[in-house]
Amino acid sequence: MNGSKEQFAQPSFTLCQKYGFDQEAILHRLQELNLTDVDSDIAAGVMRQVVKPHASQIMDEFYRFILGQQYMQPFIGDEKNISRLKKTQTEYLLSLGIDFGSFDYFEHRLRIGVAHARIGMPLNIYLAAYSKMQCLLHIAIHNAKIKDSDLAMSYHQFLNKIIFLDMSLATDAYAFSTINSLSESVDRLSKEKDQLSNQLMHDTLTGSLSRAYILDVLNKLTSKYSRTKTQKVSVALLDIDHFKTINDTYGHQVGDAILVKFIETINLAIREHDYIGRYGGEEFLFVVTDTSPDRLLSLVERIRLSVDSNTYRIDEHEIKMTISIGLTHIRAGDDSKSLIQRADEALYEAKNSGRNQTVEYK
Repeated sequence: MNGSKEQFAQPSFTLCQKYGFDQEAILHRLQELNLTDVDSDIAAGVMRQVVKPHASQIMDEFYRFILGQQYMQPFIGDEKNISRLKKTQTEYLLSLGIDFGSFDYFEHRLRIGVAHARIGMPLNIYLAAYSKMQCLLHIAIHNAKIKDSDLAMSYHQFLNKIIFLDMSLATDAYAFSTINSLSESVDRLSKEKDQLSNQLMHDTLTGSLSRAYILDVLNKLTSKYSRTKTQKVSVALLDIDHFKTINDTYGHQVGDAILVKFIETINLAIREHDYIGRYGGEEFLFVVTDTSPDRLLSLVERIRLSVDSNTYRIDEHEIKMTISIGLTHIRAGDDSKSLIQRADEALYEAKNSGRNQTVEYK
């Protein structure tokens, strides 16, 4: 069919755009069904001689069929809804084939498919209703008693083509809508999974790794060392000195803010492939690989001195703090528990020796 410029003017219809029905796609669909300019004249005759004179009878028969099908009952509703559906279906019937090459026509049929997808009507039920409507329209052509047999045959042929066009558009929209819905569900589940994974991996307050996650990392690293004897692994326990005093003096909200600021300070010093996790309360576990003991000692000392030299401004408060660090390195026979225990012993010594210092157990 050769669509006029008026038919294809300003395609502002959202579903046509969404599903790719531009002028070229519309013409292609019509060509597939052999719908031509001649069919536009036939459509007017079908409407005048068949549809309008028999619309009421067609709708009565259609809903008698629908109401008699138990599997359609969940989608029908009460009497008020049936009345509304009949009105909508009649409007559809009275537009059948009129300007079938226009964006308006395609948009309306696409909307029908989306509407049925949204209420969850199975596609087989949907197509059964279309098939019944097609049968009733063929009967209406017969009841119209058209004397010209060739004209009657052209009406039947047109009816098959236009019903197939309507069904193809409605099922396209139904399929697109269902796929989009599934895609959105998959995306939503993926985001929820990522959020859950992120929650499991990270401490909700500080954004550092969670205790469970960093211990899992350390377990894997020590297991690799036990197999290869080549993986360097060092751990440090970092503990904020007199943190209880900060909480008691300024309140727990300020204490929480201090923990966040503390992690920000550490993140500025460490490398991307180092690991820092909240081990408990104000205590953090620092796991480092492929770094010599001397370089690691220099790194944790820089962290300690950076914290010591900082003044943390929270609300109207200016707070100074220090940290103590226990540091150790993997040995033959070590696992994550023995490493942490040795780092904890080094931290205990740092605390007992006056705090604000690093003690290393090699």
